[in-house]
Order: sequence, then structure tokens, then C-alpha cells
Amino acid sequence: MERNYSIDFIKFFATVFVVCIHVNPSHDDFFLGNQENVLDVIVDTFARFAVPFFFIVSGYLFMNKIQKHPKPSVYLKKYTWNISKLYACWFIFYLLFGVVLRLFQNHGTLAERKGAVADYLTSSITFKDIFYYGSDTSGFQLWYLIALIWAVVIVFLFQRWKKIGLLMLISTVLYVTGLFGQSYSLFFPLSFQTRDALFFGLFYTVLGAMFALYGKQILSVLNARPMIYLASFFVFSALEIAERYWLVNIQHSKPGDYFISTIFLSASLFLFVLSSPGLGKNSFFSKVGKNSVGIYVVHICILNETYRLLRSIDSSFFTNSVVAYVLIVPAVFWCSYYLYRGIQWTKGKLHVKPHKHSFTKLQHK
Repeated sequence: MERNYSIDFIKFFATVFVVCIHVNPSHDDFFLGNQENVLDVIVDTFARFAVPFFFIVSGYLFMNKIQKHPKPSVYLKKYTWNISKLYACWFIFYLLFGVVLRLFQNHGTLAERKGAVADYLTSSITFKDIFYYGSDTSGFQLWYLIALIWAVVIVFLFQRWKKIGLLMLISTVLYVTGLFGQSYSLFFPLSFQTRDALFFGLFYTVLGAMFALYGKQILSVLNARPMIYLASFFVFSALEIAERYWLVNIQHSKPGDYFISTIFLSASLFLFVLSSPGLGKNSFFSKVGKNSVGIYVVHICILNETYRLLRSIDSSFFTNSVVAYVLIVPAVFWCSYYLYRGIQWTKGKLHVKPHKHSFTKLQHK
């Protein structure tokens, strides 16, 4: 398969916007929820293209690979094993990281801190969290890895049964159902988490697989210039911001992780990628983008420690949204990148085989 350089190029920006989502000072992960402003709404909502893009890329590359691999089941085992090792290592790291944070926090008696640790471990070490949700440790971002494992296994099975079209239909129904666990919960609330493998990740992974199978035909039928797809991405992103504003700020529903418009902006962005395969070739952005998953798994511990430091200096300044996005996002992003690269360098010196953290590397051989 001829390499599409624009994938790594766009992954750079997608990873930056993942950091933006978690840096958002109106979220309660680090600041107990500051008052949300217009900038927070725009940045947080626009950034929601990032994780769907990662799922689409993974589905696209995975399907391309198993279509050409002499033993698809062998490749599936290798692929899921690599991600499972990555997930297991960072799950353990963040589990212990959460213990340390609670045990050595600056408030509470020793008994209270030990109680907090016990509660944390009880909620984190459960079958459903370890093997499905993957989001109850301090490394809540790891849900993506376990969701991807489930999604690619399901895609593999349906492709083997030659029912990938049926899976596209099933995943669409699940996605629409999952919206009622998000901001559409004001119409029909669901009592369970729908930012997961079945209700979210599966749809975009299947969409990526469909692009692998029919992308050339789709581009031929549409016959549009790359800039048309890019413009469509921004138009649908604006609609997503409007959709979110109406649901959350006017109808007072809870903030969501994905929306109806997310489907169309994600498809538009990937059509742009397919129609611009040489974009970013040999660029600095593509070089960094190849390390997107490494940055993704590392950045939460960097962000946590960054905010612990900043709160001790002047939290009123650093909780300003402009400061957060202009200063803290780049700081966390680049610290995460260089820490990850340092980990890989150290592994090389110790002759430890590095994890293939980039999903592009997992599939481009």
C-alpha cells in the first residue's frame, strides 16, 4: 500500500486538539470546573474531530492491511497484542500514578488519604473497567486503546463473514443510540457510558474500513478538489459548534463527546486526507505526528503535574482560557512528545524492544 503522508500530518493537529480538550479550564478534571466561556465552547467542540479521526485512520489502515496480508488472522493477533501491551503498561502506570497522587496530596489526614486510595483502587480494578471502559484510573484517556481493540476485532470478524456493509448499518444504529448518552440525553437519557467501543469507536473504525474498501470509488464519484473537502470539514465543524451550543447552552443538556455533525465533519476530513496523499511529506509536523499515540498516552500525567505546579503559583492566572490554550497546551504537548521520545531512546539503550506506539507504524510495513 502506497503511504499516505497526510495521515501523519493531520495526526499532529489532532493530537494538539486532544490536549486542548483536556486542558480546557472549564472541565473539572483539574480545576473543579471554572465557568465556561465562548472560547472554551468553540475550542472544546471543534477539537472533537480528533478521536474520531484516530479511529477512522486505524480502521482504514487495518482494513488495507488485512486485505493484502497472506494470513489476516495472524496480523490481527499481532495488531491486538501490540495495542494490548501498550494498554497494559500504561494502565498499570496510571493506576500507580493515581495511588501516589492520593497518598501524597496536601490535604487530609493519613487515614483519609489511605481511604481515598482504597476507594480509587476499588473503582479502578474492576472487570468492566480493565477490559472494556478503561477510563477509571488517573489515565482516563486510555479508554481509546481498549475501545480500538474491541472495534478492530469486530471489524475483522464481519469482514471475514463478508458482512462489512451490515456492520456499517449496525454501528450507525449504535452510534445514534449512543447520542442519547451524550448531549441528546435530554430527550431520552441512557444510564450508561456511551463513549466506548460499541456506541462510538466502532462506527468510526468501520467508517475507516469502508474508506479502505471504497475510498477510490467515492472520490471518483464526488470528483471534488481537496479544498472542497477541507471547506466541508470547517462548515460541518461550525454546525457542530452550533449543535452543541443549542443542546448544552440553550437546552441545558450535559456536555457531550460527540454529536450528529461529528459524522459529517469526520468523513469530510478523511476525504481530504485521501485526496491529498502527499500533504506533509517529510515535514516536521508529519514527523511529530508519527508519535501521536505516544503523546496521547503520556500527556495526562504531564498535564496533571503541570497544573499541580501552576496551582501553587497563581491559579487565577493560569485558569484563564486564553493562557490555557496559548501557553499550557504547547507546553504539555511538547513536554509529552520529548518525554515519549526519551522513553523510546532509553529503551533503545537498554536494548528493550520499543512499543510500536504509532498505529500508522503498526500497519505500514
